[in-house]
Amino acid sequence: MLLAFESIARTASACLVDAAGREVAFADLAGGEAERGLVSLLDGLIRAHGLPTELAVAAGPGSFTGLRIGVVAARTLGWIEHLPVHAVDSLAARAAEAGDGLWWVLISLKRDTTFHGLFRVQGGVVETLQPTVAALDAAAAILHPLTAQAVAIGPALSSKPDLASRWCPGIALGEVAQLTARGVARLARQVPPQAWDKILPAYHQASAPELQRARAAQTQPPNPSQLSP
Repeated sequence: MLLAFESIARTASACLVDAAGREVAFADLAGGEAERGLVSLLDGLIRAHGLPTELAVAAGPGSFTGLRIGVVAARTLGWIEHLPVHAVDSLAARAAEAGDGLWWVLISLKRDTTFHGLFRVQGGVVETLQPTVAALDAAAAILHPLTAQAVAIGPALSSKPDLASRWCPGIALGEVAQLTARGVARLARQVPPQAWDKILPAYHQASAPELQRARAAQTQPPNPSQLSP
């Protein structure tokens, strides 16, 4: 049995699926914070349905805090119970959750940056056409030639309603729903499992403090001692 979960938006969801991919149980925090509720959520599913034989987690991209919480939970449970872990891409999992089709997935990082990627799903199998990348909203996004034929989906369509159409004029707009653990479960067995200690958050961008330090370094005046005579 596979236990899949995600906490990419600071809240969390989890589900159990059997060896045939049938859903056994699903639960979420109904908007509650993952740092307070994820462990209890997972514990409740395990107590009700038994210990899983493998784990799957959305490793990123997503909220920096949310990703750390989810990955730490996967690493800890994998270590304690000696379970393999499938670490899946959040946007690819969102495409898997949408079902068969050509999907351009957009998830906001912050006010000026958005993750996007292009995926084709056929018979439940996810093919990555353009890997997940972070792009500044004000810039012209670099798009795969097939993007114009896709349907845009993901929560960025709600938080940034004009972005998809500005990046790709005429694009068809689809569901704005966030990823849930169901998408993680659908993609999990297409991703090779790893040992718990190999699982790390996939931020796809430097943290806010790192970006702030880099910007500060660029704006600092040169040190006179480092100038050529």
